[in-house]
Amino acid sequence: MRFWIQCTAFETGRPIHINIALVGSMSRDGERTVLTYVGDGQTIDVTETPEQILERHFAPMEKA
Repeated sequence: MRFWIQCTAFETGRPIHINIALVGSMSRDGERTVLTYVGDGQTIDVTETPEQILERHFAPMEKA
């Protein structure tokens, strides 16, 4: 399990590192995923889907 994961910033297309342990919620808004941090409510928009983010955090899921 990884806590720091690399995502792609929606606005710039540049890689950013997110501490997934501090993310309180994820929601999809069109082509972007909005990550909301616990506490201050700061948000970050990334291009990855919630499924891709969780796969990076937990490890690749095996296909049946």
